[in-house]
Amino acid sequence: TFTYSPMAVAAAVAGFQAEAKCPICLDYLRDPVTIECGHNFCRSCIQQSWADLQDSFPCPVCRHQCQEGHFRSNTQLGRMIEIAKLLHTPQSNKKRQEETPLCEKHSQVLNVFCEEDLAVLCSLCTEAPEHQAHHVRPIEEAASHHRRRLRSYMPSLKKQLVDLQKLISSQRKKPLELRAMVENQRQELSSEFEHLNQFLEREQHAVFSRLAEEEEDIQQKLSANITEFTNYVATLKSQLSKVEELSVLSEVELLSQIKTFYRSENEVSPLVFSIHLKKEGCSFPPQYSALQRIIKKFKVDVILDPETAHPNLIISEDKKCVRFTKKKQKVPDFPQRFTVKPVVLGFPYFYSGRHFWKVEVGDQSEWAIGVCKDSLPTKTRKPPSPRQGCWSIQLRDGGYDAPGAVPTPLQLEVEARGIGVFLDYELGEISFYNMTEKSHICTYSDTFSEPLRPYFRVGPTSKPLKICTE
Repeated sequence: TFTYSPMAVAAAVAGFQAEAKCPICLDYLRDPVTIECGHNFCRSCIQQSWADLQDSFPCPVCRHQCQEGHFRSNTQLGRMIEIAKLLHTPQSNKKRQEETPLCEKHSQVLNVFCEEDLAVLCSLCTEAPEHQAHHVRPIEEAASHHRRRLRSYMPSLKKQLVDLQKLISSQRKKPLELRAMVENQRQELSSEFEHLNQFLEREQHAVFSRLAEEEEDIQQKLSANITEFTNYVATLKSQLSKVEELSVLSEVELLSQIKTFYRSENEVSPLVFSIHLKKEGCSFPPQYSALQRIIKKFKVDVILDPETAHPNLIISEDKKCVRFTKKKQKVPDFPQRFTVKPVVLGFPYFYSGRHFWKVEVGDQSEWAIGVCKDSLPTKTRKPPSPRQGCWSIQLRDGGYDAPGAVPTPLQLEVEARGIGVFLDYELGEISFYNMTEKSHICTYSDTFSEPLRPYFRVGPTSKPLKICTE
């Protein structure tokens, strides 16, 4: 003999009662009928479900297409339903009714799930036009499917959580990295300022030495001038005494000695010595003492891009030199080619960092050198400005010009035969140097957010511009 636990019996009873329910109304089957696919329904429920249909009669559970009215009574199932009702207590029946969700539109039990709309429906909802062609399945089957699908997300979500934890851990280390970067940059700046201070001390010592030498020289000249005037005073006193002596002599004696007096009268007074100090000054660029280090550390190999060159420009084979020719070249019509101004751009593109390059400009009267955005218009007739994305220094009509740069106006003590360009992308600065005397010319300050390129403009009277490789 086998003994069953109360829980097992209760489960069996619950399973038996579940099988005795109509899939449409979820209540005990009333006058149960069986359709072609084998599913059972209350006669009134299936008739109501198929009431407005003409050509297609799908099963509310499995969607099998049945013939119109083709269902048969299931008397044996009806007797089993009566037994199931006897096993169902009124209290549990009341609780079941309270827990059973109903369709708000049709007041029918929600028993199927639409996979297209991801919505729980009743059998009448599935017959509506907006759901007729949709894939629906019983709630139990749909819930099981989506539970499996949800579980499939777990490995990916867990991996994302692990990755995020690692990212957070990495980000928490960033302050230490930042501190190290700041300290490294602080040391670099300290080194640059130390070099600058050393230069200032040497420059100060040299200027003061020259000033002291000039002072000594002027003192000697001033003393000599005073001696000359002292001697001249003695001469004047001697002449005065001579005048007094001659004035009391007789006519013959006076006239016989007057020739000597007039001869001594021709002595000229010495010139007054004026003190004039040479103008001493210190003209040096920011980071002057570190300029050689800048060149060595940040020097970049710039070449010209022939596809951007104006038809009147000829690029050398090594792409380091550009010159103007009056005859237009036959060149492909690339969209990036400049067609109005005699301009050519260079490589590489600059997205970040610090970069230095030098250009020989010669001594002719028209050129421009600098940096521009990669998106600089190629057909504009007006000279490009910083607002349009071009920062350059130019020689025009014998004068240097850099609109928007500091200082203004530009004053070069020595004519520039070579121009140094220093780009600091993050700092937002483009500086130009007169490489003839290693002096600072001017600096643009701006904010950069897109690729930049070297910029060259060559006038008809310009000598070839040559990018230095030393």
